[in-house]
Amino acid sequence: MYRVLVVDDEMIIADGVYEVLQSIPQLELDVYKAYSGIEAMRQFDRTRFDIVLTDIRMPGLDGLQLLEKIRERWPQCRVIFLTGYNEFSYIYSAIQYERVSYLLKTEGYEKVIQMVEHTVAEIETELRAQSLLKIAQEQLDDMRGMLQNDYVKQILNEQLDVREINQEQFDELGIPLKADHPVLIMLGRSNSLSNRTTYSEKSRQLYRIKKIAEQYMSSHVSFIDAVNEHMDLIWLIQPLGNNLEQEGWERTLTFVQGNLELVQAACRESVGEILSFVLDDSTVAWGGTAERFSTLTMLMNYRIGQGGGMLLLDKQMVEHELQKSDGSQREKSQIRQAKLDQLADQLEHGQRVEFRNTLLACAESLKNIESMHDVPAQELYYSIGLVFLSYMNRWNLVETVATQIGLHKLMQPGEHESWRVAFEYLSRVEEILFNLQNQEEERRANAIISLIQKHIKDHLHNPDEVSLVKLAELVYFNPSYLSRLFKQVTGTNLSDYISATRLSRAKSLLENPNIKIQEVAEQVGYGTATNFTRYFRKITRMTPLEYRTSIFNK
Repeated sequence: MYRVLVVDDEMIIADGVYEVLQSIPQLELDVYKAYSGIEAMRQFDRTRFDIVLTDIRMPGLDGLQLLEKIRERWPQCRVIFLTGYNEFSYIYSAIQYERVSYLLKTEGYEKVIQMVEHTVAEIETELRAQSLLKIAQEQLDDMRGMLQNDYVKQILNEQLDVREINQEQFDELGIPLKADHPVLIMLGRSNSLSNRTTYSEKSRQLYRIKKIAEQYMSSHVSFIDAVNEHMDLIWLIQPLGNNLEQEGWERTLTFVQGNLELVQAACRESVGEILSFVLDDSTVAWGGTAERFSTLTMLMNYRIGQGGGMLLLDKQMVEHELQKSDGSQREKSQIRQAKLDQLADQLEHGQRVEFRNTLLACAESLKNIESMHDVPAQELYYSIGLVFLSYMNRWNLVETVATQIGLHKLMQPGEHESWRVAFEYLSRVEEILFNLQNQEEERRANAIISLIQKHIKDHLHNPDEVSLVKLAELVYFNPSYLSRLFKQVTGTNLSDYISATRLSRAKSLLENPNIKIQEVAEQVGYGTATNFTRYFRKITRMTPLEYRTSIFNK
C-alpha cells in the first residue's frame, strides 16, 4: 500500500483529485489531502508519504518550497506538480530534481490516474533495481566482520543446521576456510579484561588482542576469529592453502603452539592483558564443533592453579579428570547452555516446530538411560522444566495452566515412571503453552480490530479520524502493519471496510426522508453533496436521490 498526499489551496481541486485516487482499487492507495503547504507539512511530521501531488503556486508555502521540505524529511518521496500553462518558468527548476514530474491541470483525471500508476510502477521498479542491490552489497561488505562473528557463534552454539555450514556461505561471508575439511579450535580469555570499566574499552582491547594474534599466525595458517557473549576469543584454524593432509595439520598445530607464548608476551607488554589459551589438540568436523567448543570452554573454566596466563595444549588429562566424577553417561545426557537458550528463545518467539525439534533432540540423549536417579539426566529435565516455568511466570500463566499440566510434576522428575514418560509430559506442557500463545495472539488481534472498527463507525463524519495513519496511531502500530493485520483478521482490505461502512450508513440515512442529502454527505465524511453524489453513483450506479426514490416507491 502506498500513501499519497494531494495538496492544493483550491478545495474543489484537492477534493476532486482525492476522490479520484481513492477509486483506483488495483493500487490500494492510502490517500490524504491538504489545503495548504503548511497543512501538508503537518502531515509529513506524522508519517512518510510515497507520492505527493501538489499545486505549484499556493499562498504561504508554495510548491517549490514544499519540495525542499519534502526532500529534507522524506528524500525517497515522489512529487508530481499540478501546473497551469503559464507556470513552466516555475516548474523548470523543480524538475531538475530526481523523482519529480508534472502534469497540466487541464489534462483531466484520466491523466492523473495514469501518472500515479506510472509513478507507483517506478517505485516498485526501484525497489528491485540493481542500484539498491549494489548499495546493499556495499553495506554487507561493511558489516562482514559482524556477520562473520555472528555466524561463527551460531555454529558453536549449535544454532545452525549442519546443512547451513557450507562453502557457499563461507565464500559469501568472506570466511577463508574450507567447509569440507575439519578445523582446530582455540579459545582465549583475558584474565584482566574485567578490570576495564566500559564496554567500548573492553572491545578495543579485544580488537588489539585479535590483531596481535593475527600478526603471529596469519603467515602460516588460515583462520577466522570471533568474540562470544562472555568476551572470550575464539579461533577456528586450518592449514594455509591446500596443505590439508596429515603432515599439514601437524605442522599447523606445532606452529600455533609455538607462537602462543609469543602472543601472550606481546599482549602482556603492549596492551597490558594477561591471556589464557586452550588449544584443541585434534581436529573436529564442522558438525561436531559445538560439542568440542563446549568441552574447551569447560577446560578454560576448570583452571589449574590461579589460571592466570594458562596455556593448555593437551586436553586428554583434564578431560579424564572431568569424566571421573560424572560417570559414563555424561556425554549422552549433558545439555549445553546454548541449547537451553535456544529452547527459551523458540518458546518466547512462538517457533513451535523448531521448539519441538530441539526438545526431541534433548529427549533422544536420554533414551538409553534407565535409572531415574541419573544425575545428568535429572539436570537436563530440571533445566527444560525451568525454561517452561520461567516462561509461565513471566507471562502470568501459572494459575491458568497449573491444573492442566499437573504443575507439581514440572520440577519433579521422580513423579514419572521413566524418562520416556517424563519427556512425553514435557511435550504435553509444550503443546498447552503454544496453544495458549495462539489463542492469546488471536484474542489480541481481534480486540484491536474491534477497536478500529468501532472507531471508524463512530467517526465516519471526520475523514481525518478514519485515515490509516490516525487508525494506526490509535493502536501504536505501523500503518502498513495495521493494514495487513486488518486483512488477515477480517479477510477485507481496511479501505474496503471503510467504504462499505460509509455506504451502509449512507443508505440507512437516505431512508429517512427528513434528512437532507447534504447532511448525509457530512455524516459519512464527504464535505459536499457533489462529492458524495459522485461517490454514491460510482458504487451503486444511481444518485442518492434516485436511491431514496427507489426505496419509497417499493
